[in-house]
Amino acid sequence: MSNQLDNPSQWTTGADPPTSKQKAFISTLASSKGVSDQVNPDEMNKSEASSKIEELKNQPTQNADAGAGQPIQNPDTWTTGDDKATGKQMGYVAVMAKKAGESVPDSMGKTEASKKIEELKDKTGM
Repeated sequence: MSNQLDNPSQWTTGADPPTSKQKAFISTLASSKGVSDQVNPDEMNKSEASSKIEELKNQPTQNADAGAGQPIQNPDTWTTGDDKATGKQMGYVAVMAKKAGESVPDSMGKTEASKKIEELKDKTGM
């Protein structure tokens, strides 16, 4: 079974159009690698999109000066933006909110957390 998972060209749904998450991830990766003008996820199928994601993940990032944790893509366009914030996001918010003298929210979505992190970075200088 793992051989099939490792080989997207053998997937039974491999010829289907890529998912919206695949397309968004390819666009984000291509942008960070400086090749967005060379990659069009709308012209790929699921199998090709999966292979392109792996290829792009293994390429060096073009803008090595970008700050760690900086979102590559606008959080408002994230397809998972309404999902519960990750543990790391909530940890960053908690540390910076305490430093800024703000209350720590109990929960938030990924997009909301990303925006709060950027806001708190400006307030705290972290």
